[in-house]
Amino acid sequence: MSRQPAVTVIIPTHKRAHLLRRALVSVKQQQAAVEVIVVSDATDGDTDRACAELLSADDIYIRRNGPPGPSASRNLGLGLARGRYVLFLDDDDAWHAGFIPGLLAQPAVQQGLPVYANASVVTERRGPEGPQILEEGMLDLAGVLTDDIFVKNQVHMSCCAFPRTLLTGLVFDEFMRAYEDWDFMLAVIGRQRPVHVPVLGSRIFEVKDATTDRRGDSRQANDYNVVLDYLYVYRRQPAPTPDTAAKRVALMSRLGVPATQGMV
Repeated sequence: MSRQPAVTVIIPTHKRAHLLRRALVSVKQQQAAVEVIVVSDATDGDTDRACAELLSADDIYIRRNGPPGPSASRNLGLGLARGRYVLFLDDDDAWHAGFIPGLLAQPAVQQGLPVYANASVVTERRGPEGPQILEEGMLDLAGVLTDDIFVKNQVHMSCCAFPRTLLTGLVFDEFMRAYEDWDFMLAVIGRQRPVHVPVLGSRIFEVKDATTDRRGDSRQANDYNVVLDYLYVYRRQPAPTPDTAAKRVALMSRLGVPATQGMV
């Protein structure tokens, strides 16, 4: 077996080979050794071909059984990861050029700390002719991650790099309909809070029109089901301070849900 890689990236996927290719190309262009673990929750010939073409002999591609969903795929990938650091990348997102070399050069990473990097948000449409980029804006996330992440998510998980040893015993909740990545991040933060590094990391692709094919339901908290998801996360991940608990109560109140600090 080859020596331990510095970085493992785990990519769950579901029948979106044209988008997965974009993600894998961005990983393979990093000019750094990255262990790639792709986990598909469905049988799909196009995905098979994309992985056969773009993955190396040291990478892993699995077509798993069981119910579809990214949580089980990420959990399977976590169990196989060998990298000193673990990153998660959705199949429809990508990395900026030079992300991993820049990340590994950061003193915080050399010290083994969990970190989060800057990102860009790309708005695109996904028609039959393929993705069409409409606009892209940069996000400087310095100072963004505060206790308020326990109220509402602040940082996309693809921006984060976690020491693999810090994740021991943590798993994604496979029963959640949405926000499973936020729930996981809160569990990590409960152990050690990531620090910001001034590196341009992920390209987060968003579709705001009817051409979307995203499976996850990460709508704004404006309907009954999503409020229940928030309350579920709140019960699993306790507020770290009374002020944070009060902000949770205030958010629920704005959404029309009477709550007390004992509920959140």
